[in-house]
Amino acid sequence: MSKKVRIKLNVGSALQWLGTLYRNPSDAIKEHISNAIDEHLKAQHNGVARRSCHVLFTLEKSKVIIEYPYGMDEREFNEMLQRVADSAKKKSDAPQIGRLGIGIFSFQQIGRKCTFFSKKAINSGTIRVTLREGYDDAEVETALKRDTLNEPGIKIIISELKFDPIKPRGPLAVEKLRKVFADKFDGYLKKGWLNISIKIGSRNFDVEPLKIDLPRVAKGLNKLYLPGQPNNIVYLDLYFDPSGKGTVAIRHMGVAVVENLKELSAYGLEDSIYAEGFVRGFIDADFLVPLPARTGFDENKEWELLLVLLDKHRPQIAAEVESFKQKEREKALTEIQKRAIQLAAEILDLDEFKDLELLGGGRKPRPIEPHPPKPPKPEPPKPNKTKEHKTPKEPGERQSKAGRKINYAERVFEEGALRHSRFTGGIVEVNELNSDYKQEKRGPQEGMLAYATLLIGKETIAYNYKGADDSLEKLLSFYFKLKTRIPPTLALLGKRTPGRPKKLFA
Repeated sequence: MSKKVRIKLNVGSALQWLGTLYRNPSDAIKEHISNAIDEHLKAQHNGVARRSCHVLFTLEKSKVIIEYPYGMDEREFNEMLQRVADSAKKKSDAPQIGRLGIGIFSFQQIGRKCTFFSKKAINSGTIRVTLREGYDDAEVETALKRDTLNEPGIKIIISELKFDPIKPRGPLAVEKLRKVFADKFDGYLKKGWLNISIKIGSRNFDVEPLKIDLPRVAKGLNKLYLPGQPNNIVYLDLYFDPSGKGTVAIRHMGVAVVENLKELSAYGLEDSIYAEGFVRGFIDADFLVPLPARTGFDENKEWELLLVLLDKHRPQIAAEVESFKQKEREKALTEIQKRAIQLAAEILDLDEFKDLELLGGGRKPRPIEPHPPKPPKPEPPKPNKTKEHKTPKEPGERQSKAGRKINYAERVFEEGALRHSRFTGGIVEVNELNSDYKQEKRGPQEGMLAYATLLIGKETIAYNYKGADDSLEKLLSFYFKLKTRIPPTLALLGKRTPGRPKKLFA
């Protein structure tokens, strides 16, 4: 026969553990902004909200102070402290961020003591509530006169710190906090009623909303409905990020809970277009249930339906992203072409190439060396017929000392992959089928720049020396085959490189 054993909880240790669930100190301290937002939303619902909710963080070497304009009375504090992990916010009619009531204990990732000075209304007194790390009780009392707040609001002081909060590269460094707060509360900052600032000494640092100057992705999918649950709405706010370093976050009540979909292993999202880095933005799903400390979401039915919905629209988003990537490639290629033409002109202007007539573009005609005057020749008799019609010059034929203006294009050659390039009608055409072209195209942009410049030089030499084109083509093929056989990091003869030595000669 089994018997029941009563489970006893060390409350102080449990509260300490709950307060350290957050990813890092900056993530923990943002809980006070969430509480400020909840109080403002509740005040809006009741019609007594202030015009703006300003949250001020003051960082000092020995303490961190947080202030915002909504306070609580003793009854509300008592109710909050007696319902840890079962927040009264769940039953609120107003939309709320917090659900478990553990944010008040987040101070334990920053310090060992937290003191609240709170004033509910203009005609009420100020109360003082003190929490300590590892303790299972709170000290609630009337604040001393020197600690009395003049206006309704709350002042939170975290002391007995575990690190220096004003250290430039510390856990609460100003730029880190600004980025975390902007990422987490972007939606509320853009609404205009939430303001966040950080003060160190005499300097104030405002947190600005995110400025995303990128093309939109999935414009037609900005509002979606969960399959079979039309009351549960998913909002997509996605952009194309050409850097390949973009992240997509899932937000609940405007606050990012999953900061990067790539972190969600075993769902398939981490390998999808949403996590490849070329999409940046937010997925808003207020119907999801955040886990404690908002480190993720409860994997319930709604979560599974969201994954199905995102997977359904994945091909469309992938196609849009591929279109943007192609435009970026074309843009980058155009810049490479321009730079290659400029670079080729600079090299061909060196003394050893002075005898070559340029294909054109990029500089003025070379000055013609003066010659001694020649004696005048007798003037030939003028023909009686009308002015002769001059035959137009063939493409590629010399027309001036500066040559033709260079145009550059990458095309598929109808004769196949063997030829690297040709000069036709004033255009240096590069063969996209050539294996050397494909190899350089797959590499860094610097390699493609060198390849394009080399072919402009090759066509310039071939233009000046008729019949040299085939020989130059063979030389190019020889060079690129040689390049594949000698690694770029190969040391000079006589110098050993790390690892197994490579034979130069069989």
